[in-house]
Amino acid sequence: MKTFPLVLLAASAVFVATAGETRTWVSNDGRPIEGEYLRANSEAVVLRKKDGGELSVRLRFLSAADQEFVKQKLAAEAPAAKEEKVRNDLKYQLSGGSEKWPEDRKKRIVDSMDAAVALYNKIGSFKKQLTANNSPGTPTADANYNGWINWGGTISTRVALHEIGHTLGIGTHPNWQSNIKEGLWTGKHALEQLREFDGKDAVLHADRMHFWPYGLNFDNESSKENDVRHVKMVMAMRKDMGID
Repeated sequence: MKTFPLVLLAASAVFVATAGETRTWVSNDGRPIEGEYLRANSEAVVLRKKDGGELSVRLRFLSAADQEFVKQKLAAEAPAAKEEKVRNDLKYQLSGGSEKWPEDRKKRIVDSMDAAVALYNKIGSFKKQLTANNSPGTPTADANYNGWINWGGTISTRVALHEIGHTLGIGTHPNWQSNIKEGLWTGKHALEQLREFDGKDAVLHADRMHFWPYGLNFDNESSKENDVRHVKMVMAMRKDMGID
C-alpha cells in the first residue's frame, strides 16, 4: 500500500486563513482522512486533526473533488476585486516658507490636498505637479494652469477638488472657451459622461471659469458621489480640450 504523502508547513508558504470546517478528505488512492479545514494556498491545504495537531497535505495527493473544494474556498476567500495599483501621477508640494505657516492652517491645507489628490489619482491619470500656497488675503481660493493654488479663507476637500480642476484646465486652458456655445458645453466626451450620470437629456452649463453640475462650485454640491463625478467630469472635459 502506498504511503499517504503528508508534508510539513513550509516556513515561507503564505496561506489564506478562514473559519474551520470539518470534512472527510480522500486521497487520490482512495484513503480517507478526517480533518478540519483551516487554510490553504494553491499548493497545499492545512487541516486540524482530531488530536488538535495541524497537518498539511499537498493538493495533488487529494481527490479531484477535494481539490475543487479547496479551489472554491480560495475563490470565496479572495478579495472581491484585486487592489488597484495606486497611481501617483498627480503630486503636490507646499510653497516655500511653509515651515512658518500657522500650524492649524497648514494642517487643514495638507489634509484637504491629501484627500483631493488621492481621489484624483484613484479615478484617473493626471500628470501634474501642484504647489499649495498659504494666502490668507485671498477671499476663498484660486488656482492657475501652472499648478499654483492659493489657499485663502476657505479650506476644505471640496475646495481642493475644485481648485485642482482649475490647475488641470477647467476655465484656464486655451481651449476651454472653444467648447462653449451660448453658455453650454459642446464637447462630446463631457456630454457623454454627464448623460451617463443624469440621462440623455442632461445639459452641461459652463461660463468663463466654471461648469455645472458637478463643478463643486459650492459646499452644498459636494457629496461622496458628486466628488467622484466631479473628477470624472474634469477628466472628460480635458479630453474635449485635447489635454493628454
